[in-house]
Amino acid sequence: MERETTGTSRHLAVQPRLGVACLGRSTFAVEYAEQIAARAVAELTTATGWPVSGDATLLLDAPAARQAASRLNAAAPDVLVIVCATFADASAAMELAKATQIPICLWAVREPGPTGDRLWLNSLCGANIASHALHREGFQVMYLYGDPGEPGLLAPLMSFARAAAVSHRLRRARIGVVGQAPTGFYAAQYDELALTRTVGAATFAVDLAAVFSAAAAAPTPAVEAVVRAAGDQAPSFTQLAPVSQTKFGQAYVALQDILSANEADALAVRCWPEFPTEFGLMPCGTLGRLANAGYVMACEADVNGAVTALALQWLAGAAALEMDLVALDAASQSVALWHCGNAPACLARPGEEATLTTHCNRRIGVAGNFPLQAGPATIARLSMGHDGYRLFFAEGEFLDDAVNQFQGNTVHFRPQGSAQALLDAVFAHGIEHHVIFVNGHHASALTALAALWHIPAIHPGDAA
Repeated sequence: MERETTGTSRHLAVQPRLGVACLGRSTFAVEYAEQIAARAVAELTTATGWPVSGDATLLLDAPAARQAASRLNAAAPDVLVIVCATFADASAAMELAKATQIPICLWAVREPGPTGDRLWLNSLCGANIASHALHREGFQVMYLYGDPGEPGLLAPLMSFARAAAVSHRLRRARIGVVGQAPTGFYAAQYDELALTRTVGAATFAVDLAAVFSAAAAAPTPAVEAVVRAAGDQAPSFTQLAPVSQTKFGQAYVALQDILSANEADALAVRCWPEFPTEFGLMPCGTLGRLANAGYVMACEADVNGAVTALALQWLAGAAALEMDLVALDAASQSVALWHCGNAPACLARPGEEATLTTHCNRRIGVAGNFPLQAGPATIARLSMGHDGYRLFFAEGEFLDDAVNQFQGNTVHFRPQGSAQALLDAVFAHGIEHHVIFVNGHHASALTALAALWHIPAIHPGDAA
């Protein structure tokens, strides 16, 4: 079995698939409607670069919509774009929605006729009547208003589609729960039924003692390959005690085997106290190494953190990392995010070795100790409040810290708005101590994701 990868096959954004159907009515300007429908379909293909199924044929009644929906279902789109090329009653849109059972984007176009002439299309009213019916039936609906080619017109759709694709992928996700959250870490506990109902991801239990047994029995050649690769990437690793290097490799092999055998996307691991006290390893560095290979690895058996990291990784096409909020720096208007050494090497500050050393508190191996790369970033958390799930997130930037402020992995996050407002929101809403970050700005997609999950979206500065 291959033990070391670059992670490029897993650090990929989920690519949305779009379906498109165009509605019309023969009593309106059909020739122009056909032209605008063709332009809209072409724009969806060229502007997004995503797979698009369906065509610009005007569907003039409900039976035609049913036939089109059957063809669309074969392509399994994440979002259905209904182009309201002219007015139509809601029956065709309802047929499409009921047959596909996916989120809907209604696209209304502008009126082209001269002043004083009749309504050529009445597209906006058609989209309005469809929106009302679809909302009443509980479908997820957004809309666009404008003609193909207008700058920025498709941006909301693209965020919506990315969120829908991630939501669709999360319904098939499998997360292994290795042990359980440490005593008193209520923030890392989860409700399996609530998770399934809201997100759809499935969990499976992994016995911690069985992991230790599997690690101790891991094949020597596989362990040696992991140890050798870690030393090649981080020369500091070779300075650690041989027993730490070996246990690092053994834990890697055992955890990767669990991921592979269960076709899992993530593991939420009880990383202490038994790992250091019974197995003799702090697994931070091992988790970071697996994360570098593209897996999501959550500390302290934090399942909701793992779900958040999967969502961010699949939105961004980059590694996501779970961290604690540990300090506020008023001078730089930033908050310090830190964890004890679980960051993947791909997130290291350019030019820095992703150092592997002993753990800051336990003083045994193996944990990372390096600053993280600067640039645009988003932090988020699928959070459990007293009345259910909510999605907390903020955009901002990571500052370029040449020195790792706290041993482990540290980065300063300057949010849009004030750092104090971010901290106030965390405490006002009772957000868990783990937040997850990823490179890039993804607030619009996260807003859409919260809507798709029917949960509140919380931004820093919102009233409690």
